Amino acid sequence: MELKALLLDLDGTLVNTAPDMVGALNRLLEKHDKPKTDSEVASKLVSNGGRALVVHGFGPAECERLGDHGIDELVQEFLAIYKEFVCVDSHVYDGLLETLEYCESSNIRWGVITNKPLELAKDVLSGLGLFERCSILLGGDSLPVRKPDPVPMLHSCMVLNLAPSQCLYVGDHLRDIQAGNAAGMDTAAALWGYIGDTETPDTWQAKYMVRKPTGLLNLVQDLIQHAN
Repeated sequence: MELKALLLDLDGTLVNTAPDMVGALNRLLEKHDKPKTDSEVASKLVSNGGRALVVHGFGPAECERLGDHGIDELVQEFLAIYKEFVCVDSHVYDGLLETLEYCESSNIRWGVITNKPLELAKDVLSGLGLFERCSILLGGDSLPVRKPDPVPMLHSCMVLNLAPSQCLYVGDHLRDIQAGNAAGMDTAAALWGYIGDTETPDTWQAKYMVRKPTGLLNLVQDLIQHAN
């Protein structure tokens, strides 16, 4: 492929946001006099968003008692807490800053397509000094649909004036690979991300499987070199 853009998922792919997201959940649980959740277990759910974390933290029995409206209110509380502590302990995975720098020096644009609300995604990237550097940022509420629908991927290509075949999309969830594949992009599964023990990334049909964040730089370099 002629690589012209590296597009990434945010949570669990570019940035380890679990410390702040799980921290926000525990602050919410404490506020409601509930026991804290196990951070390691909850971290696996971060890619599924705030609602999944809230349901996990409060448990099925309490969520059934609360009903959808009650859960929705808790999710809004969670998001408000998370926004306050959005980029305290979150950090870019080791090796990915070097990947972004390599892309910038090689005239390869990079961006983020996430299901996270746009405002929160912007807060994370701004807190890490990356927002001004990315060529595109799409959140889960930027368009009427979100991943696994391919529309956000195709919209990004339109904005960047690139063909999907010129883009590599990297993500740590099945929906990421489904969206990228459906849009006609090459895809890479980020195996360092928030992947649950029962998930099977080898069945996602990603073109590439990248085991460590440092491996993404090698992949990008190989794609550029083989295109020349």
